[in-house]
Amino acid sequence: MHHTGYQPDTVALIGAGNAIDSALQKGLQKVGFRVQLVGREQLTAEKFPARSGTIVINAASCGGGALMAEARAVCEALKGLPFTALLHLSSYGVFGRARRKKIDEEEEPSPSSERGRDWLACEEILSAVDNVSILRLGWQVDRSEDALLGRILRSLLEGRPVILDDTSKGNPVTVADLVRVAVAITQQLASGGPKSGLYHYGSADTCTAMEFGREVIDRVRSLYGEDFAAELAVLAPAEEDRSSVLSCGRLRDVFGIQQRSWRQGLTRQVELWLERLQKPEV
Repeated sequence: MHHTGYQPDTVALIGAGNAIDSALQKGLQKVGFRVQLVGREQLTAEKFPARSGTIVINAASCGGGALMAEARAVCEALKGLPFTALLHLSSYGVFGRARRKKIDEEEEPSPSSERGRDWLACEEILSAVDNVSILRLGWQVDRSEDALLGRILRSLLEGRPVILDDTSKGNPVTVADLVRVAVAITQQLASGGPKSGLYHYGSADTCTAMEFGREVIDRVRSLYGEDFAAELAVLAPAEEDRSSVLSCGRLRDVFGIQQRSWRQGLTRQVELWLERLQKPEV
């Protein structure tokens, strides 16, 4: 095997149990990393399957609400394991109240939901551990069928109105862009980059759920024809403005990672999710 020059060249990936897992695995392997998928039951010093000094990516907190208790247990289990660096994927959800400005890493977390409190608890568990980088991600729109893109497409395929919030803004993150950023950070962790820090990442442009929905419908009509029936409706009564737009300057300054538009690659993402949702059950 061609040696990549990465030290270490192995990544232990703790998955989210959704589309993020295979995408991260493929992205890491594409640039030359050896990837080991690790389950919670393997996270003990006696059984930890990765070689001492490996890099760990922890995506467990991206698994959804039903798995947040397990995600917290994963973070507890990670303490004391012999890794060189840990990249923990978190969320803008640690910020709960409405804002009209971009949120940087100096902002004090103030979660207003149970999910947000779980995300913050995971961060706090790992905050006392050496060599941990925390990456808070913007609104993840396509990690599972229950995320925004899947919900919109499922409603369209079933001929139901798509009811969306047109008040709160965020900077969405697609799985493809998440992988790009996580792989780039991992490459630098394995090449002498700083092994601890708190970073934010979201797309370069903001939108509401309604604005995202309109773009998705445009992509669907480009595939199915302009006569494809689609009904959008604004969520009423209007929700409180819960806008959460992440400022991503530190990630750019430390790792040189630039923001991209969530519109990049959206047509392909729509195609893949349509295929997945229309695939007959066996």
